[in-house]
Amino acid sequence: MTVFRTYLKRITARPWMILMTIAIPALIVLIVGAGGGGNGMRVALIDHDGSLLSRMVRDTVAPVAVFVDVDYDEIGTALVDGRIEYALVLPSGMQAAVVAGERASVQTFSLQGVQMTRLVTSAASSVLSAAHNVALHADGDAERFERAMARVRDGSFRLEPESFRSERGALTASDAAGVSQLIGMLTLTMLVTAMGTCIMFLKDVEDGTFHRTIAGPVSLRRYMLETNAAFFGVTVLQAIAAALAVQTAVPQLHPTALLMVTATLVAFALVAVSFTLAVANAMKTVKRTAIAANFLIMPIVMLGGAFWPFDIMPDYLQRIGAFSPTRWTTSATASALSGASFADIVPQLGILLLFAIVFGLLGSWRRVDVAR
Repeated sequence: MTVFRTYLKRITARPWMILMTIAIPALIVLIVGAGGGGNGMRVALIDHDGSLLSRMVRDTVAPVAVFVDVDYDEIGTALVDGRIEYALVLPSGMQAAVVAGERASVQTFSLQGVQMTRLVTSAASSVLSAAHNVALHADGDAERFERAMARVRDGSFRLEPESFRSERGALTASDAAGVSQLIGMLTLTMLVTAMGTCIMFLKDVEDGTFHRTIAGPVSLRRYMLETNAAFFGVTVLQAIAAALAVQTAVPQLHPTALLMVTATLVAFALVAVSFTLAVANAMKTVKRTAIAANFLIMPIVMLGGAFWPFDIMPDYLQRIGAFSPTRWTTSATASALSGASFADIVPQLGILLLFAIVFGLLGSWRRVDVAR
């Protein structure tokens, strides 16, 4: 394990590598604890319904917002001028529609990204989701609906679906999407770190260290095996750091969900190492590998939905994004965080392993010329 230990020592001797490996992944995910909405977000809540349900929405949003009085026709101007950051419009007849079995239809306006508004959106969604579940059992009786919703408001009534969700320690769909998008950004640091360690190997080839080593008692097979193990170990440390950060930021998360997130990130770590080795094998030199990395890594992460929600991308970009391993990483983590079982993310994990196999084959298709 001499080669393995040597590479780990060289990696840990570089402060920027330690930062990329541990600090940045933890920081990215911990943003979820402070990012988005939060107390103080300026919100215009326009209530055209005046019902118990609309009042409950306002009361639930209040802890994560500062309400600003704005007329409906002024929403666009208020957003542009910075007087408000988010607007939520509750339409007339909303409660009656919910009692009748329909989903509540509300309007939202914002110039902010999903991460900045997710707390407000989630707060409103939690009430409307509970209202829909109540309506399913109220049989169209408005008085019965309001009595049940009053118990929901007072905390003395729990619907079975919500109780089950709480026991699973899952997040709402919007919260899960927010955390998974941050993890998508983490894939960028994992790819950059893997590329940095791979360039370290290429430098050894260029300065002759590689050739001197395999000319001794260390075989080429052993050298490459231990080198790849060192690269993989560094990216796995990033995965573990991110998983621990998720646990800190979302303490209610079920251990099974946390294990699924970790498994997904470890699978991506394998993809990152095989991808960077494939690029290095194709480019051969440090300079060309670095240039190729600059052109390839950012599009892979962007098309995977790390910088904006995948669903808002045009159809043709979504089709292209399906070929990004980041896409399947965010999809798997969103499913895990929202309460899916391990079997539900097996297809995404399988696709990530397929990426790793394909990149691994590309990386070994042509042997690197070491006999100089």
